[in-house]
Amino acid sequence: MASEAGQMGGSLELQRLKPVCCTQVSAGLKPGPPNPVGNSRGGPLRKLSQRAAFVALLAFGLVASASARQLKIQKFSAEIFVQPDSTLDVTETIEANFIGAWHGLYRTIPVEYVTPQGFNYSLFVKFDGATDAAGQSLKVESSREGHYLKWKIYIDDATDVERTIHLHYQVRNGLKFFEDHDELYWNVTGDEWDVPVGNASAQILLPPGVTGVRTNEFTGSNGSRAQNAEVTASENTVEVSMLRPLSFHEGLTIVVGWDKGFVKEPGTGDLIDQFLASNWPIFFPVPVFLIMFWLWFTRGRDPRVGPIAVQYAPPEGMSPAEAGALVDESAAMRDITATIVDLAVRGYIVIEEKEKSGMMGLIHNKEYVFHLKKSPKEWAGLKSHELTLLAGIFSNGAATDVELSSLQNEFYKNLPGIKNDIFDALMSHGYFQHRPDYVRSGYVTGGIAIGIMLIFIGNALSRKTGVAIAPFFVAGILSGGIIAVFGWFMPARTADGAKALAGVLGFEDFLTHVEADHMTRISQTPETFEKFLPFAMALGVEKKWVGAFQNIYSQPPSWYQGGYYSGGFYPIMFVNSLDNMTARASSVMASAPRSSGGSGFGGGSSGGGFGGGGGGGF
Repeated sequence: MASEAGQMGGSLELQRLKPVCCTQVSAGLKPGPPNPVGNSRGGPLRKLSQRAAFVALLAFGLVASASARQLKIQKFSAEIFVQPDSTLDVTETIEANFIGAWHGLYRTIPVEYVTPQGFNYSLFVKFDGATDAAGQSLKVESSREGHYLKWKIYIDDATDVERTIHLHYQVRNGLKFFEDHDELYWNVTGDEWDVPVGNASAQILLPPGVTGVRTNEFTGSNGSRAQNAEVTASENTVEVSMLRPLSFHEGLTIVVGWDKGFVKEPGTGDLIDQFLASNWPIFFPVPVFLIMFWLWFTRGRDPRVGPIAVQYAPPEGMSPAEAGALVDESAAMRDITATIVDLAVRGYIVIEEKEKSGMMGLIHNKEYVFHLKKSPKEWAGLKSHELTLLAGIFSNGAATDVELSSLQNEFYKNLPGIKNDIFDALMSHGYFQHRPDYVRSGYVTGGIAIGIMLIFIGNALSRKTGVAIAPFFVAGILSGGIIAVFGWFMPARTADGAKALAGVLGFEDFLTHVEADHMTRISQTPETFEKFLPFAMALGVEKKWVGAFQNIYSQPPSWYQGGYYSGGFYPIMFVNSLDNMTARASSVMASAPRSSGGSGFGGGSSGGGFGGGGGGGF
């Protein structure tokens, strides 16, 4: 039975709060008559004697007061009915001897526990009231102090008198359910009473016909495995009683197990309800989601522009990089490498593909070389992001032949400027309400900040309420994640931006579905293929676009040299070579040097299980 109790004891961790009591006593003396002239030598001695007498009198008063006001718990007994629906019906009978003037008793029961996973497990207690020996109801004030539920029971004329108090409450989820048995692991008296308990006992009534009853008990202070109680079991009744009085902060814990099938085990739905009720901070992300949905619905959607019609050319004056960024609201590496191809098509550079061998010819790698064909004086008509790209590759024109591999861990410094230029161009045309990258980074940063703030607030609430920190942590992470995810979709286009987007998407539809009737609307020449190829690459549909020019584009272009075409030139193979080049360029241009960094049921006991707490007088 000890091992079974340990399963329960090892699965729950209870944070215990130590009561702090502060007493402040103050007194004042009226000034005495002034010392007569000529008696100044006796003044200090007289004052010292007066102070000593006052201290002695005060100490005597405190001792007398303490001895005159005293609380004794002569008997503590509990009746615990285990209901077939798994509810516990508990009646505690406390016989108290009030010496001196008192207002009543208080009883505390811990109701918040921490599971091994760090989540919260709340004990759902319903208080049914308190009565005296005659069955008369007593005034009770219920409150929460940390992870404790506290009842203050007011008793009339609690002065130099013995009184009997009956507490009645129900516990909805005080049982544990294992594969081979069900179990009550209950701290009967609690081990936090401020006064000794003379006689402690409990009677546990199980459902009729129960079989396989097994018991264990623990006594003493919290964590003790002493067994100074007598346990008897007969049919469906288990009785336990202490063999000695309980001293200050000692308690009695009982463990009773029985075969399965006599008590209804909570279903999956019940367990989910209990988990959510115990870990209520998990609901914090719900209002966060609703707020973010409202923000997206009112501010994050584009104006409606009607159906998208097929377009046979990109919007006037728009570059491939701008078209790609307008569609996905991001200046991606695909947009930048498409710009390289566009500059090559327009005669600013030539791309050369070369074979490199290593390890005595056993290893072959491709190298790409960019040759500058127009000097910086001829760059005047280029867009800002195109100028920044050329300047980054060719060192502002100082170099004319640059190997792609030489840009490794170097070119990345130019990427922020290129992306800024792309977004600035879109903003200058009034296509977005706010820069998409700023909007996204703002929401992501805000989500992280709010998530961390909720975790810190949750930590403070956890200490105050006794609820485990894990649900607050999860709530903070989920809330921050919701803000960040919605933030990704928050960039909104203006009416002009929505119209431009419709034009780009219509052009993308043309590049993707190149049909016979569409081809008749454009000039079917190699120059047309090359002109629109960078747009197709920026939009990710170059494989579709090249399919329409299999019989038209029959010669390798002058701006791409060195490609190996076995058995002749095929446009699809040429586009594959371009894709390999752009994939390699994306990896090399975005590479940055790494920064340095560092490396980096087992035994039950008294006080275990549910129930417990303590009490005292007030």
